[in-house]
Amino acid sequence: MRQPHHHLAIGLTIALAASAAHANLLVNGSFEQGDHTNDGNNTETFLPGATDITGWTTVGSHVSWIADPNPFGLTAQDGSRFLDLTGYTVGAPFGGVTQTITTTPGATYQLSFQLGSYTVRWGGPPVSITASAGSTSQLFTDAATHATSTWTPEMLDFTATGASTVITLLGSAGVNYIGLDNVDVECARSAGCSGTGVPEPATLSLLGLGLAILGIARRRHTE
Repeated sequence: MRQPHHHLAIGLTIALAASAAHANLLVNGSFEQGDHTNDGNNTETFLPGATDITGWTTVGSHVSWIADPNPFGLTAQDGSRFLDLTGYTVGAPFGGVTQTITTTPGATYQLSFQLGSYTVRWGGPPVSITASAGSTSQLFTDAATHATSTWTPEMLDFTATGASTVITLLGSAGVNYIGLDNVDVECARSAGCSGTGVPEPATLSLLGLGLAILGIARRRHTE
């Protein structure tokens, strides 16, 4: 006997998975992918121009790519890797990362990211990052005192002016630690834009699960 409600649930699972798979227009938004070399602190530090972190190029001054666990008392917000835009240096100048994405001219997008701080141990406040999307730029600051590794969500809305947009996140204030993780760029639902979003590993798992459920349902229907 056919059970339409099962087919509806499966359809919704596939639709949600497919939608999520194309959400983030950035490659490797959580810095999980790339050839990470452990320097003894589960950290790798780069000068400007490095491309070891898949999808990203380092800019500014030093950038440290840190993994869990580490001796600094810091933890990733998403996955097990994140960035410190101070590197091993104290104070300014700071580092950052940049990536170019495909956009639709005139369409509206939202850039979001997590700003990390641990001021009691690593200095500040304030701890700040300047986020830029093309010609749109804004300073984001965490002015609170934190006794543990803390992440604060930040968001920047922008309108694309061309077929591609440069996304840059650069440290602006801090002492020994300016954290960055879980960077995401998505098109506003009503903007009618297109892009070449690349799914993160968790999204791929969700999509695979949805396809598996659909396959099982089809086999049962034919038995």
